Amino acid sequence: MTRNADAATEGDDAGSMSRRGFFRAGAAGAAVAAGVAAGSGTAAAQYDGWLEGVSNYDGTHDYRGQDEVTVEVGAGENGLRFGPAAILIDPGATVVWEWTGQGGGHNVVANDGAFESGEPVAEEGTTFEHTFEDASEGDRFRYVCEPHEGAGMKGVVAVGSVDDDLVDPEGGSGGGASGYGDWFENVGNYEGTQDLRGQDEVSVSVGAGENGLLFDPPAILVDQGTTVIWEWTGEGGGHNVVEEDGAFESGEPVAEEGTTFEYTFEDASEGDVFRYACAPHQGAGMKGAVAVGAVDDELLGGEGGEGGSGGGSGLSASDIGTLALGFGFAGALLVPLFYAAHQKAERNKNRTA
Repeated sequence: MTRNADAATEGDDAGSMSRRGFFRAGAAGAAVAAGVAAGSGTAAAQYDGWLEGVSNYDGTHDYRGQDEVTVEVGAGENGLRFGPAAILIDPGATVVWEWTGQGGGHNVVANDGAFESGEPVAEEGTTFEHTFEDASEGDRFRYVCEPHEGAGMKGVVAVGSVDDDLVDPEGGSGGGASGYGDWFENVGNYEGTQDLRGQDEVSVSVGAGENGLLFDPPAILVDQGTTVIWEWTGEGGGHNVVEEDGAFESGEPVAEEGTTFEYTFEDASEGDVFRYACAPHQGAGMKGAVAVGAVDDELLGGEGGEGGSGGGSGLSASDIGTLALGFGFAGALLVPLFYAAHQKAERNKNRTA
């Protein structure tokens, strides 16, 4: 994620602390912390164990090509994470840490003292930034929130290259699942991406689930130019649909059954991912995503069985058993697994039927 930052004081290599009047909820983050320089290929996926206890570490988010990257301070359900935990940037890029106001007082302190934000603060919108102008290819910077290091509030900034799984936060390429990151971590009905390619128009329920606080399906894959229609069930109170980067939004929350909002993805490109939420109920896990063209994720069957694995197969338990038994005794042992997988795909297909 790129953004306009308050300029650092000229000549201040240690970074700067400033106040921002507004915090962008759900901003993609980046880590920062100082560490020892290591040549490319010497750092394992866990950065020599530094991120071993960090629950939201899902690979290194690749922000090369961006002049400025933002990292959340106070991310996660309990506000005790940096988000993302590990980032990859170019030499000379500026990292801006921005406080969410969650989890109490935090600070940003590099292990070797190369930079630090000062005393812990809790106020939402506080920012600290550091420009990695003296960093070299292959450098690793490890950092921590001092009061919450024991709770796993640690991060890494890698420069130039990294021996790690890469996640592209803007698109679907890289080692992560379509750039979702930990977006669906607390979404109860997320089981993979519903493949709805080949359809001009797709519907998503607003207010699904037993308590009416879910989108259904939560993650969908569509073609460029497809129109997505969100339709309110009337359950769960007032809802809206707000894309995290402002690409689309439905307006103020409404509760009336049958309300609809639609958006056509005519300007989207192959691999684009749009993450959205119901603003009043985001904390309860009411979040969704629309991927366009391609996705690095488990695909579930779509309506009519087009484009999905397992959708519209029409296989019965008997059919699956016959297929498995064709492989002999070992195949017979796998019959329950084949059937369970098939049933799961059928259930997800029927949700959109």
